[in-house]
Amino acid sequence: MNLLPAMILYLAVGCGEWYLALRRTLACARGEKTILVSIVFIENLLGLWVLSNFIRTNNWLLALSYATGAAAGALIMTFRTPETPTETSVSRTPRLPRSVRSSLGSFVPALYEHAARTRGHRGRPLFRRALRRVEHSGSS
Repeated sequence: MNLLPAMILYLAVGCGEWYLALRRTLACARGEKTILVSIVFIENLLGLWVLSNFIRTNNWLLALSYATGAAAGALIMTFRTPETPTETSVSRTPRLPRSVRSSLGSFVPALYEHAARTRGHRGRPLFRRALRRVEHSGSS
């Protein structure tokens, strides 16, 4: 086989194999067992074919072509996933349940909501310290 068609073939195989590898990860996360097993089988066949041909020819230009195709296959998957966060993935400010807010009066719910939104010293939530202050001031 001539060098150019062989390089194109290795590029396509590398691209396809890495596309399948990333699709396998998605199938694993979704619990699609049949698709997962099929993808792993095809991936292993492609990988062993590339390995056996590389051992026979020892052509590093083909290995470079395969690696370039693998990077292109991974790049294809990044184009398919959205980069901007969706409305459901954006975290909102935590709020106390309505029953807790209505039973605590007017000042304490505002204090709890503020403490839940901000984090205090050393990563501890501020609401614990604020709650201690409210409890100590109410007991004296």
